[in-house]
Amino acid sequence: MRAANLDEPVFDDLAGKGGENLISMFMPTHKKGREVAQDRIHLKNQLSAAEETLAELGYKPREREARLAAAYDLVDDHDFWEHQEAGLGVFIDEEGEVVSVSSGKPLDPESFVMPVFYLRPLMADISPLTAPVLALTKDAVALFSVTGSSVTELEVELPTYDEVNWFVDREKERQQHPDRVGTSRNRHGHEPSARADEDLARFLREVDSALKGFETSTPLIVLGDDDHVARFANHSERATMSPENSGVKAPFTTDEVLEKVSGLLVDLEGDRIELARSSALDQLGEGRATTDIEEALPAAVIGRVGGVVMDRNASPVWGRLDEGTHQVEVHESNGHGDVDLLDRLVVWARDTGAEVTSTEYPLDGRPFIAVYRY
Repeated sequence: MRAANLDEPVFDDLAGKGGENLISMFMPTHKKGREVAQDRIHLKNQLSAAEETLAELGYKPREREARLAAAYDLVDDHDFWEHQEAGLGVFIDEEGEVVSVSSGKPLDPESFVMPVFYLRPLMADISPLTAPVLALTKDAVALFSVTGSSVTELEVELPTYDEVNWFVDREKERQQHPDRVGTSRNRHGHEPSARADEDLARFLREVDSALKGFETSTPLIVLGDDDHVARFANHSERATMSPENSGVKAPFTTDEVLEKVSGLLVDLEGDRIELARSSALDQLGEGRATTDIEEALPAAVIGRVGGVVMDRNASPVWGRLDEGTHQVEVHESNGHGDVDLLDRLVVWARDTGAEVTSTEYPLDGRPFIAVYRY
């Protein structure tokens, strides 16, 4: 068994599960090294804690064993631990069925037993920034979509240098010119550097033209020879950016592309989060947002919330939501049947089409800001 990569179908399936005592566990993981053995021990410890919780809830030994058997099998599954990312979420339903999800971000070790799966720690992964990356050389051109640790080559017809300049026959341009001492020799009709610049400019314009139908809100990251990268930016009207060490050679590999752009992706993601955070604070100051869970959660259920910025480190707010009357009860501690109302806020907001941003930046002491559509 391997942990699933988190995507919208996986998240929606987990969000749609319900019951009496669903188990959600989170932990940091490692791709290799001695820490992998520790990861297995961490999961075993969390399962032991979950078993104690089930015992407190009245589950008999055989019921607990049946409930957690499939999850315990993961502890000794070597293939499972050889394919981990930075974090792991393990979800166990009332029938003992297990769904494990890899996270691109480290997750704090914690576990929850609620009538629903606890999903807030995964919100940073569900809508990650996606950036287009153009690998540009004379030999080959390719367009990639990069998201976190995932790189996908897109099916876009992009011309190569030779395909653009196939018609240029330099031999026909050769002319006889006397040199400075009066002799004759073969020379081109134009200076070589000027011709090369013209051919390169033609190639770069054709590449840019082939990208006209590909629109994105994120700047195009361009990799390749530094001179080509700089000149492409001059020939294109779209916003472009490149890492300091942008050089790549064909054939391109996804690992190389990811390594080159990883730093820029972190910067772009930080910019996006900061924009959402500052905008939410502005909306709050103008009375078009709320930080009151008893107001925000019912508004999210009916689709009035258009965006939520959530402090991913905020402590749970325990209570209950009556989805029929939209009435919210906030409790001082976690009682049987309670849910984390902050978790329900982000799930409902996303379900009704709101943009949810998970951030580690401070929200001036607030756990979240919900921005109203109207």
